[in-house]
Amino acid sequence: MKVIFLDIDGVMNSQLFYEKRHKRRWFKPITYYYIIKSKIKYVFNGFKHKGVSLVNYKPSKKSKTFEYKFKRLQNETDPEKWEWLIELCENTGAKICISSVWKNHFRKSESWDKSLDLLGFPKNTYAGRTQDRRTLRGDEIKEWMENQDESIENYAIIDDDSDMLPEQMDCFFHVDGYYGISPNTTYRIERHFSDGN
Repeated sequence: MKVIFLDIDGVMNSQLFYEKRHKRRWFKPITYYYIIKSKIKYVFNGFKHKGVSLVNYKPSKKSKTFEYKFKRLQNETDPEKWEWLIELCENTGAKICISSVWKNHFRKSESWDKSLDLLGFPKNTYAGRTQDRRTLRGDEIKEWMENQDESIENYAIIDDDSDMLPEQMDCFFHVDGYYGISPNTTYRIERHFSDGN
């Protein structure tokens, strides 16, 4: 089995992605509606900002649904980057293990399987997620690999952080958090899997 250990923040989204998204909001009329609404409230409050308290805040029940969480995953990641990763998995037959802090985004592990299917990955691409948070992400990855029944032929770690173990550095593909994953990254991983290093 070939496994890709995937980080989300800084890999499947990036600073550039958020900058573009921030600029796009000025093309939406709803943005101006909220700006005008806040200015009117400011005037009626006697030119004072009203304090906000979270004491009685209750999240919506739908925020716990799979549909809501999947939509949030889509909104917070770049669809183009998913396309590149899908192509990599199709070409190499690699499976995905979520090593990001997003691993707990869904309550059930099966929801990640369903999410990857909905994003367009080949069936059974989801291999699992790393477990408890450790000081180094490399320790989480090592623990996950040691607990697998199926033998791991090769693996690749995609992350914008470098908290990996020394023995993992040959399989570590560092990406720049400003841009995230790129076609160059997927090309290097494909070469890595085909060379069997």
